[in-house]
Amino acid sequence: MKNIEDASVFIVLHQLLHLSKYQAMKRMETLGLKPSQAGILFILNCEGELSQRSLADKIGIKPPSMTVALRKLEEHGYIHKEQDVKDQRVIRIRLSEKGKECIEALEGIMSDMEGVLYQGITPEEMMLFRRLVLEMRENLLGSKDFKGMDLETIIKKTRPPVRHDF
Repeated sequence: MKNIEDASVFIVLHQLLHLSKYQAMKRMETLGLKPSQAGILFILNCEGELSQRSLADKIGIKPPSMTVALRKLEEHGYIHKEQDVKDQRVIRIRLSEKGKECIEALEGIMSDMEGVLYQGITPEEMMLFRRLVLEMRENLLGSKDFKGMDLETIIKKTRPPVRHDF
């Protein structure tokens, strides 16, 4: 391979993901967040109040790691933790007002990132790209390795052992 134009699409996609993840991480640092913490906030924003165990299951991490992540999010004022009124062993997690504001800031970061990614690309090309990426995703989800699994199970199964920087 002499130059990037000769690289396989798989290599270019890998580079694209790596570069965009780096830039997103740098932008999230201004909010005092790591990507995994931002993921927790997005899930809470979509799902509403969840138990700590349910949240850990959705993210695909062990409860002790979730405890550390939630402690940091609580220190930043992004979440509220409360004991369940029916079962005192269960901790319920929800976004605070500051957490909701943080979601808006994260959406702004994603919008900025898309602006960088789509620079010089027409709206028609953006729509085509999105359609193609979604189709590729469906192709992978339908492959024999993932047949019959939901996305949450696939993510847990394929997630490499990671060091969580909560």
